[in-house]
Amino acid sequence: VRVYISMAMLPASMKALVKESPGASYEYREVSVPAPQGDELLVKVGKVALCGSDINLYQWNKVAQAVAKHRTYPFTPGHEMVGEIVAVGPEAPPKYAVGKRVCVENHFYCGHCYQCTHDLPHICQNLNQFGHGKGTVYGGCSEFTIIPAKYAYLLKTNLDDTRAALLEPCGVAHQALEEINPRGDDILVQ
Repeated sequence: VRVYISMAMLPASMKALVKESPGASYEYREVSVPAPQGDELLVKVGKVALCGSDINLYQWNKVAQAVAKHRTYPFTPGHEMVGEIVAVGPEAPPKYAVGKRVCVENHFYCGHCYQCTHDLPHICQNLNQFGHGKGTVYGGCSEFTIIPAKYAYLLKTNLDDTRAALLEPCGVAHQALEEINPRGDDILVQ
């Protein structure tokens, strides 16, 4: 049995942090709660962690300007997040049910380029990024957000939201260790 929540049961608007345009700022304002389409999930954000990239985008420093090419404005920052599914699009796989907790894979890889077909989706040639305004306007610095099911990880543990929001940066460290394979070596992790 698939449980659906009517969008009419959810608020029409929410508070969100928004990067309106290039420049040093974010705005905290009221925006519409989006409705999930296709395989998308509407997620009520439980916790979001701020990354250095979120700070760079706020300050609009040289790092932000270098990585902000091809961004869509406005967008909501925040790619390190956890939340609960509150609505699903009509094509979402059945395992993504209302009430399930998810984290987001912020690298929206294409699945077709050379890197993706060689198990390197984290360096996809056509990479879009959740919370960075690249390929999606959505991010975790909002009360609700949209995540395509393909990029949502169901939580299979009882990690609290504070720890679960940190799974993305932990995944970055894990990926780095897998790449360098430091068996038998002493290493420093900062």
